[in-house]
Amino acid sequence: MSVDPDPFATWDAAYAMGALSAADRAQYEAHLAVCAECRTALAELVPAVGLLSRVHADDAARIGTDDVDPAGPKLLSIARARRSSRRRALWTGVGIAAALAIAVPVTIVALAPRPAVSVALKGAGAVPLSATISLTPVAWGTKIDMACLYAAGAPDAGWTYVLTVVGDDGKSTDLSTWKADPGRTATLSAGTAQPLADIRTVEIRNTAGTVILRQDIGHGSSSG
Repeated sequence: MSVDPDPFATWDAAYAMGALSAADRAQYEAHLAVCAECRTALAELVPAVGLLSRVHADDAARIGTDDVDPAGPKLLSIARARRSSRRRALWTGVGIAAALAIAVPVTIVALAPRPAVSVALKGAGAVPLSATISLTPVAWGTKIDMACLYAAGAPDAGWTYVLTVVGDDGKSTDLSTWKADPGRTATLSAGTAQPLADIRTVEIRNTAGTVILRQDIGHGSSSG
Protein backbone atom coordinates (compact mmCIF):
# COMPACT_ATOMS: atom_id res chain seq x y z
CA MET A 1 0.00 0.00 0.00
CA SER A 2 1.48 3.30 -1.10
CA VAL A 3 1.08 6.58 0.74
CA ASP A 4 0.52 9.75 -1.25
CA PRO A 5 3.24 12.35 -0.68
CA ASP A 6 2.34 15.36 1.46
CA PRO A 7 1.31 18.10 -1.01
CA PHE A 8 2.62 20.74 1.40
CA ALA A 9 6.06 19.17 1.82
CA THR A 10 7.66 21.57 -0.66
CA TRP A 11 5.89 24.73 0.47
CA ASP A 12 8.22 25.51 3.39
CA ALA A 13 10.77 27.60 1.48
CA ALA A 14 8.14 29.62 -0.39
CA TYR A 15 6.36 30.27 2.91
CA ALA A 16 9.57 31.32 4.66
CA MET A 17 10.35 33.73 1.82
CA GLY A 18 6.82 35.17 1.78
CA ALA A 19 6.30 33.99 -1.80
CA LEU A 20 2.94 32.29 -1.23
CA SER A 21 -0.29 34.01 -2.11
CA ALA A 22 -2.55 35.00 0.76
CA ALA A 23 -4.82 32.01 0.08
CA ASP A 24 -1.94 29.54 -0.13
CA ARG A 25 -0.35 31.00 2.98
CA ALA A 26 -3.55 30.55 4.98
CA GLN A 27 -3.86 27.00 3.68
CA TYR A 28 -0.28 26.16 4.57
CA GLU A 29 -0.60 27.65 8.06
CA ALA A 30 -3.70 25.54 8.66
CA HIS A 31 -1.69 22.49 7.60
CA LEU A 32 1.18 23.40 9.92
CA ALA A 33 -1.23 23.34 12.85
CA VAL A 34 -1.81 19.63 12.34
CA CYS A 35 1.50 18.45 10.81
CA ALA A 36 4.49 18.22 13.13
CA GLU A 37 6.76 17.02 10.31
CA CYS A 38 6.15 20.15 8.24
CA ARG A 39 6.61 22.37 11.28
CA THR A 40 10.00 20.74 11.91
CA ALA A 41 10.99 21.06 8.25
CA LEU A 42 10.07 24.74 8.25
CA ALA A 43 12.05 25.41 11.42
CA GLU A 44 15.11 23.71 9.95
CA LEU A 45 14.81 25.63 6.69
CA VAL A 46 14.66 29.11 8.19
CA PRO A 47 18.50 29.51 8.31
CA ALA A 48 18.59 28.83 4.55
CA VAL A 49 16.35 31.78 3.75
CA GLY A 50 19.45 33.93 3.33
CA LEU A 51 20.56 31.67 0.49
CA LEU A 52 17.14 31.55 -1.14
CA SER A 53 16.76 35.31 -0.90
CA ARG A 54 19.39 35.60 -3.64
CA VAL A 55 16.81 34.35 -6.14
CA HIS A 56 15.19 37.12 -8.19
CA ALA A 57 11.82 38.20 -6.78
CA ASP A 58 9.99 37.22 -10.00
CA ASP A 59 11.38 33.68 -9.83
CA ALA A 60 10.57 33.37 -6.14
CA ALA A 61 6.97 34.41 -6.79
CA ARG A 62 6.53 31.53 -9.25
CA ILE A 63 7.60 28.83 -6.77
CA GLY A 64 4.84 26.23 -6.59
CA THR A 65 3.35 27.16 -9.99
CA ASP A 66 3.51 25.17 -13.23
CA ASP A 67 5.73 27.67 -15.05
CA VAL A 68 8.43 27.83 -12.40
CA ASP A 69 11.94 28.09 -13.79
CA PRO A 70 13.81 24.74 -13.55
CA ALA A 71 16.40 26.44 -11.39
CA GLY A 72 13.80 27.01 -8.66
CA PRO A 73 13.26 23.37 -7.61
CA LYS A 74 16.97 22.74 -7.96
CA LEU A 75 17.74 25.56 -5.55
CA LEU A 76 15.12 24.32 -3.11
CA SER A 77 16.62 20.84 -3.23
CA ILE A 78 20.04 22.26 -2.53
CA ALA A 79 18.67 24.28 0.36
CA ARG A 80 16.97 21.26 1.91
CA ALA A 81 20.07 19.13 1.47
CA ARG A 82 22.14 21.79 3.19
CA ARG A 83 19.89 22.47 6.16
CA SER A 84 21.23 19.48 8.10
CA SER A 85 24.81 20.58 7.55
CA ARG A 86 23.81 24.13 8.48
CA ARG A 87 22.43 22.89 11.77
CA ARG A 88 25.69 21.08 12.47
CA ALA A 89 27.64 24.20 11.53
CA LEU A 90 25.46 26.28 13.83
CA TRP A 91 26.21 24.09 16.82
CA THR A 92 29.87 23.96 15.87
CA GLY A 93 29.90 27.76 15.78
CA VAL A 94 28.28 27.92 19.19
CA GLY A 95 30.95 25.59 20.53
CA ILE A 96 33.74 27.68 19.01
CA ALA A 97 32.24 30.87 20.41
CA ALA A 98 32.05 29.32 23.85
CA ALA A 99 35.67 28.20 23.59
CA LEU A 100 36.76 31.68 22.52
CA ALA A 101 34.84 33.24 25.38
CA ILE A 102 37.03 31.22 27.71
CA ALA A 103 40.29 31.61 25.78
CA VAL A 104 40.19 35.34 25.03
CA PRO A 105 40.44 36.60 28.64
CA VAL A 106 43.35 34.24 29.22
CA THR A 107 45.07 35.53 26.08
CA ILE A 108 44.57 39.14 27.12
CA VAL A 109 46.16 38.46 30.48
CA ALA A 110 49.06 36.59 28.88
CA LEU A 111 49.76 39.44 26.44
CA ALA A 112 49.42 42.27 28.96
CA PRO A 113 52.47 44.54 28.47
CA ARG A 114 55.08 44.74 31.20
CA PRO A 115 55.42 48.18 32.83
CA ALA A 116 58.30 50.48 32.01
CA VAL A 117 61.43 50.32 34.13
CA SER A 118 63.10 53.58 35.20
CA VAL A 119 66.60 53.72 36.68
CA ALA A 120 69.22 56.34 37.54
CA LEU A 121 72.67 55.53 36.18
CA LYS A 122 75.62 55.65 38.56
CA GLY A 123 79.29 56.42 38.08
CA ALA A 124 82.28 54.65 39.59
CA GLY A 125 83.54 57.98 40.93
CA ALA A 126 83.01 61.71 40.53
CA VAL A 127 81.87 62.29 36.95
CA PRO A 128 80.32 65.36 35.28
CA LEU A 129 77.33 63.34 34.04
CA SER A 130 74.05 62.27 35.60
CA ALA A 131 71.37 60.36 33.73
CA THR A 132 68.04 58.61 34.11
CA ILE A 133 66.81 55.93 31.75
CA SER A 134 63.30 54.61 31.10
CA LEU A 135 62.98 51.23 29.37
CA THR A 136 59.59 50.30 27.90
CA PRO A 137 58.82 46.85 26.44
CA VAL A 138 57.19 47.10 23.01
CA ALA A 139 56.21 44.63 20.31
CA TRP A 140 59.50 44.99 18.44
CA GLY A 141 61.82 44.95 21.50
CA THR A 142 62.56 47.73 24.00
CA LYS A 143 62.13 51.49 23.69
CA ILE A 144 64.64 53.52 25.72
CA ASP A 145 64.23 57.16 26.75
CA MET A 146 67.14 59.00 28.35
CA ALA A 147 67.68 62.33 30.07
CA CYS A 148 71.34 63.16 30.67
CA LEU A 149 72.73 66.27 32.38
CA TYR A 150 76.29 67.44 31.85
CA ALA A 151 77.31 69.59 34.83
CA ALA A 152 77.97 73.26 34.20
CA GLY A 153 81.63 74.18 34.22
CA ALA A 154 82.75 70.54 34.14
CA PRO A 155 85.80 69.69 32.05
CA ASP A 156 85.66 67.93 28.72
CA ALA A 157 82.74 70.04 27.46
CA GLY A 158 81.44 68.92 24.13
CA TRP A 159 82.64 65.36 24.30
CA THR A 160 80.59 62.67 22.58
CA TYR A 161 78.95 59.94 24.64
CA VAL A 162 77.40 56.61 23.68
CA LEU A 163 74.27 54.93 25.06
CA THR A 164 74.91 51.19 25.30
CA VAL A 165 72.97 48.16 26.51
CA VAL A 166 74.52 44.88 27.63
CA GLY A 167 72.49 41.71 27.27
CA ASP A 168 72.33 38.69 29.53
CA ASP A 169 74.68 37.02 27.06
CA GLY A 170 77.32 39.70 27.75
CA LYS A 171 77.05 41.23 24.29
CA SER A 172 77.00 45.04 24.22
CA THR A 173 75.07 47.09 21.67
CA ASP A 174 75.58 50.81 21.02
CA LEU A 175 72.18 52.45 20.52
CA SER A 176 72.76 56.19 20.19
CA THR A 177 75.37 58.95 20.47
CA TRP A 178 75.13 62.60 21.45
CA LYS A 179 77.36 65.53 22.32
CA ALA A 180 76.99 66.90 25.85
CA ASP A 181 76.78 70.65 26.47
CA PRO A 182 77.71 71.97 29.95
CA GLY A 183 74.67 72.88 32.05
CA ARG A 184 72.16 71.44 29.61
CA THR A 185 70.07 68.28 29.70
CA ALA A 186 70.20 66.08 26.64
CA THR A 187 67.12 63.94 25.95
CA LEU A 188 66.87 61.20 23.38
CA SER A 189 64.87 58.12 22.47
CA ALA A 190 66.41 54.95 21.12
CA GLY A 191 65.43 51.33 20.70
CA THR A 192 66.73 47.80 20.53
CA ALA A 193 65.31 44.52 19.29
CA GLN A 194 66.33 42.92 22.58
CA PRO A 195 63.41 42.21 24.89
CA LEU A 196 63.57 44.08 28.18
CA ALA A 197 63.92 40.79 30.03
CA ASP A 198 67.18 40.12 28.15
CA ILE A 199 68.85 43.44 29.01
CA ARG A 200 71.26 43.16 31.95
CA THR A 201 72.85 46.62 32.07
CA VAL A 202 72.48 50.10 30.59
CA GLU A 203 75.66 52.15 30.22
CA ILE A 204 76.90 55.50 29.04
CA ARG A 205 80.39 55.31 27.56
CA ASN A 206 82.79 57.68 25.92
CA THR A 207 83.90 57.06 22.34
CA ALA A 208 86.95 55.15 23.60
CA GLY A 209 84.64 52.58 25.19
CA THR A 210 85.22 53.59 28.80
CA VAL A 211 82.12 53.22 30.96
CA ILE A 212 81.18 56.57 32.54
CA LEU A 213 77.78 55.65 34.03
CA ARG A 214 76.03 52.31 34.36
CA GLN A 215 73.15 50.57 36.08
CA ASP A 216 72.06 46.96 36.27
CA ILE A 217 68.40 46.53 35.35
CA GLY A 218 66.23 45.08 38.11
CA HIS A 219 63.40 43.55 36.09
CA GLY A 220 61.28 43.16 39.15
CA SER A 221 61.07 46.94 39.74
CA SER A 222 59.14 49.45 37.69
CA SER A 223 58.19 53.08 37.59
CA GLY A 224 54.83 54.18 38.86
